[in-house]
Amino acid sequence: MSFSEDSYIDNSIDSEDYIHPSMKDVECFIGPEGSFKSAVKGFRVRTGQIKMAKNWQQTLRKSELVVCEAGTGTGKTFAYLIPALLSGKTVVISTASKALQDQLVEKDLPAVFSLLKLTPSFMALKGFSNYLCLKKYHEECSKYLNKTALKFDESNLEKNSEIDEGMLDDSSLSEEKLNENAISEEVLAKLEILIQNANYQIEKDLPNIDFVEVNSKFPASVTRRVTCAPEWCSKKRCPYADECFPYLAREKAIKTKVVVINHSLFFADMFIDDPFSPLSPAILLPKYRTIIFDEAHELPAIGREHMSETVGSTDMDKLREDLRYLSKNQNIPLKPFEERFMKLRKVYADVFSYLSTVEAGGSNKRNFLFYKYEDYDENNRDPFIEYQKVNQEFRGLMLNMYRELWEYKEFIRDNADFDEEFFNKVLEFIKAKIDIIISLMKLDDRNDPKNIYYGKYVGTVDVQRKTFKMSLTPLEISDFFGRYLENCYSSSIGVLMTSATLAVNHKFDKFLIDIGAPSDTHTLEVESSFDYKKQAAVYLDGNFPAHNDVDRIDKIVDTLEPVINQVKGGIFFLTTSRDALVKASSALRRKFARKRKIYSQNEKLSNSDMLQKFKNDGHAILVGTSSFWAGVDVPGQALSLVIIDKLPFENVSDPIFKARCDYYDAKAVIDFRQGVGRLIRHEKDVGGLIICDPRIVNKSYGSQFVKSLPDMAIYNNLEEFESFLKSLNESDKIQGQ
Repeated sequence: MSFSEDSYIDNSIDSEDYIHPSMKDVECFIGPEGSFKSAVKGFRVRTGQIKMAKNWQQTLRKSELVVCEAGTGTGKTFAYLIPALLSGKTVVISTASKALQDQLVEKDLPAVFSLLKLTPSFMALKGFSNYLCLKKYHEECSKYLNKTALKFDESNLEKNSEIDEGMLDDSSLSEEKLNENAISEEVLAKLEILIQNANYQIEKDLPNIDFVEVNSKFPASVTRRVTCAPEWCSKKRCPYADECFPYLAREKAIKTKVVVINHSLFFADMFIDDPFSPLSPAILLPKYRTIIFDEAHELPAIGREHMSETVGSTDMDKLREDLRYLSKNQNIPLKPFEERFMKLRKVYADVFSYLSTVEAGGSNKRNFLFYKYEDYDENNRDPFIEYQKVNQEFRGLMLNMYRELWEYKEFIRDNADFDEEFFNKVLEFIKAKIDIIISLMKLDDRNDPKNIYYGKYVGTVDVQRKTFKMSLTPLEISDFFGRYLENCYSSSIGVLMTSATLAVNHKFDKFLIDIGAPSDTHTLEVESSFDYKKQAAVYLDGNFPAHNDVDRIDKIVDTLEPVINQVKGGIFFLTTSRDALVKASSALRRKFARKRKIYSQNEKLSNSDMLQKFKNDGHAILVGTSSFWAGVDVPGQALSLVIIDKLPFENVSDPIFKARCDYYDAKAVIDFRQGVGRLIRHEKDVGGLIICDPRIVNKSYGSQFVKSLPDMAIYNNLEEFESFLKSLNESDKIQGQ
């Protein structure tokens, strides 16, 4: 099915008064006399929404770029969807997370298409490995029904990214063992229903086909067994090639008018599709003429993460999967590959053992140079310093890893005839790891004219209890993303970047620099429609325990016990680290386990399940870290108090922070504003905010954070703040929720 530029316009209206939707002004729909006022129950005309939508509509007509900060309560989703859909152009919407993708395609897009009376043509597209692999699904069915024995010992391979003493075990991976962890009959039945439903949707060519996206519906123990990454896909050789859901999703996407992706997939697509050349084929996304970046404040961080190159524990995961793939080919002798794998595994284990010894068995993230040089000084900020004393032990370990990877590469090359397409991918993977090691070891060599990483990348080593990762991370995305924006302008592609938090002190300079946008880019700041003075208050106190006090979380919980008891609704306790998360969960359970349900991130429940239970309870405490600072919407009494344990400064020892210190303050303020934004999400929401960091009062830079707060009442006396919360409890605002 092909689409013309106006193919999703409903042309069934036959009237002399008919005006093509692309020519209609947004006020016809969301203005004081607009159609939404009578069509949508409880619809409220919002000045900020109209301002944003009109501005974006004009930008679209000129195919230019606009950066818009739209405060919470603006209604920014409708403000950017209405002009985009009215234009009739092919649209890509990129969001910060898969959860936000789902919200757009399940709620917002169906509503706007219906209200505008347009023929729906939209879908969410996610990464390849989010979708069910029919080949692996049928293999699981076969295992369950026939108790098929595996060709290798799963117990040696099911360690995910962990590296421990088991890595040194040279026992064979080929011992036969029944699959004791087969997917249950109940789960297989649920998957079968999803398959049948997707096939029906595909046959009817419905909008927003699910394509059996399983990652959001099942635990990891199930999804890893029934999903497939591109490198292990058999493609045309697969017996289910014509029915493959990941590829069907992509085929559908390039024919769909509105495709919703996430920022990670956007950055991946930058190296796959060429949206600027009409002659290049569409592979992943349609030839869009409009692109919208929602939650755009996340773009620089996600871009740097996507551009990072790593070598570490997860390499073993990939190579274990390679062995699983090879074990299913009866023509390939598995034992030589297992032996080669075990040799490589041993050198990785040696590197991990050394790093763990240096960190005394704990976790830490350091600059790569900390390990490379014995005279490296973490506190020295001189960018031109040259360290002299090479750490020979570490250099030897890296050399061993390099040599073993090289041997692995040569071994794969010698055996490539068994499966040329697959082994070429393995060769690319191994070559990339070799190149990363070379680049890391030469990262600080300023005299090498071929060293493209010097001054533009930082090397880091992240050591956890059972894993390690060495990374090359770019300091900025402005160069390549700036070129992308220039190409959008020259190709007449309209671009909108929006979020509730883009500016610092009402200035967009830092964000524009981070994304490489021209300094004269059109920017727009739309204030929230909420009455923060009446709806919310914040408590600040310079006497909270210092951020480096090891007992600060317990002291905070003790101090706030009477306030927490005062609150009738639910509470968010937001932390900036996993350590604080664990301590807060423990302290809150000791105090309140008999009075409230305590939900803590990274325990038994997924984030989405935990959030839903929190909403349903209405009186619980949710302890969360970074995932709950942004993109979480809890209306009404279910969220009545937000406690922020600390200003979201990155770890001062973090090497990326040190390398990008000029970026630090702006990012911290934006992250802080995201956390604050969890409290008031709707016109009738009320509640309190507590910031348990004395630096916001005692340090000069604290004023930056205070200025970034919405215009809510500020209390410095805890008893007065308690009285404010009590008045909310007694008011009709909460009683009517």
